[in-house]
Amino acid sequence: MALGGLGLFFLEAAAGTGLLLLFFPVRTLGKGFFTLHAGCALVFMVLGVLVRPDGLPLRTAWVAAALFGIYLLAAHAGRAGAARPLLAAAAVAAGYCLVLVSGAAASARGDGGGIWVVVGAGLGGLFFGAVLLTMNLGHWYLVSRSLPFRLLARGAALFAGLAAARTVWLAAAMAFHQGEGLSALLSLERDALFFLFRIMWGIVGPLALSWFIWKTADMKSNQAATGLLYVALVFVLIGELLSSYLTVATGFPA
Repeated sequence: MALGGLGLFFLEAAAGTGLLLLFFPVRTLGKGFFTLHAGCALVFMVLGVLVRPDGLPLRTAWVAAALFGIYLLAAHAGRAGAARPLLAAAAVAAGYCLVLVSGAAASARGDGGGIWVVVGAGLGGLFFGAVLLTMNLGHWYLVSRSLPFRLLARGAALFAGLAAARTVWLAAAMAFHQGEGLSALLSLERDALFFLFRIMWGIVGPLALSWFIWKTADMKSNQAATGLLYVALVFVLIGELLSSYLTVATGFPA
């Protein structure tokens, strides 16, 4: 069960990072930024394949990993922009794997909440990808002093928006998708303690930090924003790991 949750998290991270990377400007950030994050997506995808969570379409997963790898080589060769269709295809393949694995986690518990779990997993992947990319974007200002500050402000706004969306979706699931999975998450004899940690680390912490990150980025204080994003990355990482584990354990979109 723990391995299933870990595999779900790796697929979330690969799909979210790959998809969001499509919207970052190649000419402004240069090949290093895209090489780094293509490498991250590749590592996440390969780890997801090696863990092999239930429902994983193995052939599609290897195709996604191969496409990420080819894009990594293209980005390193300075062709990140021209090879963007490869990145898009890799993100779609990783997303397809994520849909099947998260759907399998939902159906295994029989609560009929497949759409809740699938959308929750997708939001989780985007949330993690946003904080990873934006944190490294803040660090990139130390590499290139000529970067426009609006990029960091937009990244901070993206992170804040996804923090709000993650919160709203979880609240809506708790309000409208009742079942045995939610009962397990709220029971002190089962997973309530883990669910409390998931809420505090993965929802409350990032949501509180998102305003300060956006404010410091808007003030063009990139070092302060980047420092806060490091903290947010740790919060989101722990929160999404717990979320993936609880999702696989209960079938509820934790």
